[in-house]
Amino acid sequence: MYLQQVKNIMASRRIHRASLARLAQVSRAAVTRWFRFASPEGWINVETRTLLALATGLEMSPEFLLKEVPGLEPFEVRFLWDRFYPSMEDFVQALVQGRPPAVARLVEVVGFRAAMRVVGKRVVRGFARYKRFIKPVRRRELEILWPLYNSQI
Repeated sequence: MYLQQVKNIMASRRIHRASLARLAQVSRAAVTRWFRFASPEGWINVETRTLLALATGLEMSPEFLLKEVPGLEPFEVRFLWDRFYPSMEDFVQALVQGRPPAVARLVEVVGFRAAMRVVGKRVVRGFARYKRFIKPVRRRELEILWPLYNSQI
């Protein structure tokens, strides 16, 4: 299975490695080895019963865990330039949790339209709550666009 797929699931569902081990019915040491010794392509070689147990525990199809997804590393420069978040997984987790600084960073970098594809319409609805985290010049640009997007929701 692919490690990035597992990392994405862990971040979105706020699952720790110990819980992942329990769901996969393996030891915590086994999960640690997954993260330490994944292939350069991100592939983790696990037994079929482990894959099936993990998929069942996560209530998803085993095929989903076998799909390759691109890593988040290429986005680090755009979103983590100030190291406010230690990794892209932490940034994604903050987005899932709806933390205003993370949502602000997303909108500041990609704009309303692309941000809505990532986290939904709450990007536009909650603009007043997080706009103070956006740099002033970009915030003024977004304040001009905000009424247009808000009227379409």
